Amino acid sequence: MAVIYVYFMFKCLLKSCDMKINKFLPGILLFAVLFQSCSENDNTVAPDLNAVAFSADAHVRTSTLPQSILDYITVNYPELTIIKAEVEDNENYEITLSDDTELIFNAQGEFLGIDDDNEDDFGDEHIQASALPQNILDFIHTNYPNINIEKAEMENNGNYEIKLENDLELIFDGHGNFLGQGQDENNDDQGEDHEDLSPNDLPQVIKDYITDNYPDNTIIEAEMDEEAYEITLNNGVELKFDQEGNFVSSEDGNGESEDEHESEND
Repeated sequence: MAVIYVYFMFKCLLKSCDMKINKFLPGILLFAVLFQSCSENDNTVAPDLNAVAFSADAHVRTSTLPQSILDYITVNYPELTIIKAEVEDNENYEITLSDDTELIFNAQGEFLGIDDDNEDDFGDEHIQASALPQNILDFIHTNYPNINIEKAEMENNGNYEIKLENDLELIFDGHGNFLGQGQDENNDDQGEDHEDLSPNDLPQVIKDYITDNYPDNTIIEAEMDEEAYEITLNNGVELKFDQEGNFVSSEDGNGESEDEHESEND
């Protein structure tokens, strides 16, 4: 449209001056093309790499999982712990264990199966990086050079979720348009620099405390951040210890301290 407009504008101007249009036509067209090119470049908007897009799967605290899930893992995977717990958009629970096994449970906490990365068993389709849309690969190559793709999935909602080797998660729509960095809608575990631990690696003072006070329970999740140790037992109780291993607090899966919970039952 810009080319046509500029062409006729100059044609009228030159005609009014009794000048021959053919003499100036090449220059007019060149000017119009340059005008259009500059106009298009001005309209190019750089992507906001800090934009936030909610992930299809929402992280949940291990202590809030249905007891049936905690019991299933305790019985069938006694040597493993939970390193990630999510609720998918189809309401299934996806539990990742310390050996990277992914267990799927329905909303009632009933075991459905093991999610195999080579098959699309439970809704999320695992994709090879080379099979992603070219515009996604181009986006990552341009904005995150020299950072490889660690994992790629197409979620139940049709979005692509890409995890890079630096643990950054990127969300794209079904057409490959960048939506933002992945973030859980409930913000659980976001921005927390924590390290998953094996129960065997906990300070002895913490293990002794749990043995003395919870002899019938086992550790199903153990994490450490800059300030404290957080331990979740297989009965859903969450324990917190400071960096020296001193007991700080405890609460059940509803966020109540055990003392408060016991007072209500008295």
